[in-house]
Amino acid sequence: MADHKLRVSVGELVEFVYKSGDIRAVFLSASRAVDGIKAHQRIQQRFSEQYQEFEAEVAINCEIANAELMILVNGRTDGIIKDYNTPIICEIKSAAQIKDIEENYSQLHWAQAKIYAYMYARQNNLNEIMVHLTYVQLGSYDIKQFERSFTYRELEEFMDATLTVYLQFARLLLAYNNAKAASIKELQFPFSNYRKGQKQLVSSVYRVIMTGDKLFARAPTGIGKTMGTLFPAIKALDQRPRKIFYLTAKTIGRDVAEKALNLLARKGLVLKRIIITAKDKICLNDERKCDSAYCAYAKGHFDRINDALTALITATDHYSRDVIIDYAERFQVCPHELSLDLSLYCDCIICDYNYAFDPSAILRRYFSEGAARLHPDSSYIFLIDEAHNLVDRARSMYSAVLSKKAILELKKKVKQIDQTLYGYLNDMNKFLIRKRHECAETNQLTEDAYAEEFVDLIWGFIHRLEKIYAQLAEGEQADQLLEFYFECYDFVKRIDLYDERYVTIYQKNADEVTMKIFCIDPSANLKMYLTNAEAAVLFSATLTPINYFVQILGGDDQSYGLTLTSPFDSRNLCLLVNNGISTKYLDRPQSYQKVVETVYQTVKGKTGNYLVFFPSYQYLEAVYQRWVADKPGIEVMKQGRGISESEKEEFLAAFKVGTEQTLVAFVVLGGMFGEGIDLVGEKLSGAVIVGVGLPAICLERDIIRGYFDQSSNNGFQYAYLYPGMNKVMQAAGRVIRTASDVGIVVLIDRRFGHSNYRELFPPEWSQAVYESSVKLLADKIKCFWLNSRS
Repeated sequence: MADHKLRVSVGELVEFVYKSGDIRAVFLSASRAVDGIKAHQRIQQRFSEQYQEFEAEVAINCEIANAELMILVNGRTDGIIKDYNTPIICEIKSAAQIKDIEENYSQLHWAQAKIYAYMYARQNNLNEIMVHLTYVQLGSYDIKQFERSFTYRELEEFMDATLTVYLQFARLLLAYNNAKAASIKELQFPFSNYRKGQKQLVSSVYRVIMTGDKLFARAPTGIGKTMGTLFPAIKALDQRPRKIFYLTAKTIGRDVAEKALNLLARKGLVLKRIIITAKDKICLNDERKCDSAYCAYAKGHFDRINDALTALITATDHYSRDVIIDYAERFQVCPHELSLDLSLYCDCIICDYNYAFDPSAILRRYFSEGAARLHPDSSYIFLIDEAHNLVDRARSMYSAVLSKKAILELKKKVKQIDQTLYGYLNDMNKFLIRKRHECAETNQLTEDAYAEEFVDLIWGFIHRLEKIYAQLAEGEQADQLLEFYFECYDFVKRIDLYDERYVTIYQKNADEVTMKIFCIDPSANLKMYLTNAEAAVLFSATLTPINYFVQILGGDDQSYGLTLTSPFDSRNLCLLVNNGISTKYLDRPQSYQKVVETVYQTVKGKTGNYLVFFPSYQYLEAVYQRWVADKPGIEVMKQGRGISESEKEEFLAAFKVGTEQTLVAFVVLGGMFGEGIDLVGEKLSGAVIVGVGLPAICLERDIIRGYFDQSSNNGFQYAYLYPGMNKVMQAAGRVIRTASDVGIVVLIDRRFGHSNYRELFPPEWSQAVYESSVKLLADKIKCFWLNSRS
């Protein structure tokens, strides 16, 4: 039976009905969002001292029925004063300047306050109620307050008028919700059988979603991780409303999730899903300036956005980048803002990690204190794809760097523009000059705390630029100032996270010196952001060892770990280890010819396509030159530095089925060909992996090593061994992609024979054969191919 109830928050309702006009430059909004929360709290505290009966953050709900449907409106007002015979609804709004704000400054603000007043009056059978709309100035916390009295009848008429505008859109949402709910109830697993291990994955994912826990799952290639996580998450929507965030590190992960959802849609699922594309990649202008003065899509955007949303929700349930651009052009609205608004009405959002974990990019409409007020009943599920990538991505997201060179250049340019800005930049430059002197002997300096005096200068620069930027917006230095503003703001956002898991690194290079706040251990920050989700599933084919990933990715003793075995026949993979060659850095020149011979004997066993992975471009180039000189009869390619996405596709296009000539492709381990590519069947016959993949020794890796040696005596493993072996396992995973694939993997390094490396081998590598003789390896390869054909 169809449900006639539709939930909407007060924030969603008033923004849909009353928001209008242009998109204005909002480059200052990120800092103001934080300051705005502090301002709210400061005024709420002031009211609690001023009034005996003041209650802050009051949840209010009401049900409003008409002939067609019942709308459940919910929200949380900033406060209620009950000191007087007539209660007062308090709404607080922050602003950079309040002197020019008049009573009718914002129809939207009054609408929000009036709806809260209506809901409270209705709930408490009041004939009259007061509203205080308070504007607070950021920094000084001065206030300007406007007061109005409303009868219940006036508020009821206002609410009726508001809902009348919203009703057409509400009908669409209700029809969709009913169709979605019916389709989820009927939805069956889209394949006739579960793959080996897949049903266990599905059951485990569903269980942790229902119990609100975290699951860390090692699910080898072939189990069907994407469907194995999406299907149970969607089935869990049948129990109560939730929103699924499918978080990926790479485009391939997004594409696979999109295909899985499209398959479920063909099986009858009704589910709105959207792909969030970065603003720079979806902008319709050659130069991105998010202001109506420069952009036709920003001018009048809010006057047209509802028509665009209504059209999209009517037209389709699948919102890809191309679909969003198409409708943005039709309705002349900003495609990025359209995608964010549209996501509010979607049940599955596919996006990059940074939208859930990066302090500078997080989707604030979902994951902020303000969002909790706008969407008080919202609940989120995180499905985190290829979670092994999140470790280094998190370290990067929670670290930040500033350069003396950039400060010096900007200082020279602003000297004639604003003496205050110049002063802040000059003092920053002087500070870094002092640090450059301190780095003189070793070219680097590490400290366990950040420099408060430098951070004070950054804040001074930020606040000064915010105050005068409108006067500078047309100047030739405006873009450079804006870029540096963002760098500064990113820096201070990370300072907010700075604790014993951070260090500050100064590095000198000639006259240049950089200052970096480096996140050694991202686990606490990830754990904090994971609390935005009711449940989280982190999965990868190479989440090994599982205990390490549970710890470093923000898990705890209550988190579940799941290790599944490969569904493929182990006889389809020939895994050989040449443990007679050392590929350590100092031994590499002596290894070149031995590597050439091992690769040659590997590819000689069967005509086909082969990938050879090297730990660096330098090593790759040295072996490539030997190969060209010694093996001229075999086609060879090599990965160039910094190749584009189109060049990558051209490179992969050379891997053809049914080739009559062997192709050997030299690539870099841990690069774009090490994961996220599918060369199925005859497109790839084998892979040779040279070295154990350890990251290059550097200051940051040694800091990580020292930190974890001190805390748990496993610094080498955390800094070098586990990241390196993860790259090896990912590269080896390119060979067997389906149940019918047959292939060979050869590992070259003496260290693969050591127990601390072998212990990290996945169960499906238990049949590995160790052989230091290239001739004996060649015999085993020949035997494998003969047996695989029989």
